Amino acid sequence: MASNNRLVDDQANAVVKPKARITQASAIRQAIENDILSGVLKPGSPIDEEELAARFNVSRTPIREAMLQLQQGGLINKQPRRHPTVVKLDLPRLVHMYEAVSEMEALCARYAADRINSRERDELQKVHQLAGEALADGNANDYARYGRHFHSIIMQATHNSVLVETVNKLALHTLAYRRFQLTRPGLSEQNQSFHEEILAAILAGDGDRASDAMRRHVTLSGDVLADYISMGESALSDTRN
Repeated sequence: MASNNRLVDDQANAVVKPKARITQASAIRQAIENDILSGVLKPGSPIDEEELAARFNVSRTPIREAMLQLQQGGLINKQPRRHPTVVKLDLPRLVHMYEAVSEMEALCARYAADRINSRERDELQKVHQLAGEALADGNANDYARYGRHFHSIIMQATHNSVLVETVNKLALHTLAYRRFQLTRPGLSEQNQSFHEEILAAILAGDGDRASDAMRRHVTLSGDVLADYISMGESALSDTRN
């Protein structure tokens, strides 16, 4: 529960102060995420925490916290008294995860359209505006944070704590991949268009349209990454033959 609450809190803080310094653990986690998703760290390879401490010039404490965040996000495996290792990407499981998340977030959008209050409406519009400005400025980090908070506000607007906890638990395993897919050309703009459609439907109180738009939005994220992984696996297979 604490990790889920921390996720929501981090997203909220990112919107209030988007340019505030992130924690050492979060910075380390993001750097390792980039290494994993760019192929610098290969699937199955060990991660030496002492080397990381030297690389980032920090104590072992933020390294351990970053490892925990990566483990919760499904990017590394950690066994007692062993180095953590990069997980081998399981495409079928990843697709199944996105299927589940897309349905749960679609339900959130449907409920939010009926239950969102005036404060949440204002905040959702403001966050979407700020995301658009970050996108126009080419600020990918701020854009990603605003995008996550956009989803967080919609979840909170369901006013259903069980649903929020469930979606946060599922979404935790896709956050790194969702951030990665935004690096592909044109995907951030497409992402913003989906948010525009979702926002308009929620503000209009149209639960069916909000649900459908959110489902298509999240499903597309999974499809893009699945295509990327499949191409990578094909290329790797070709080099071995």
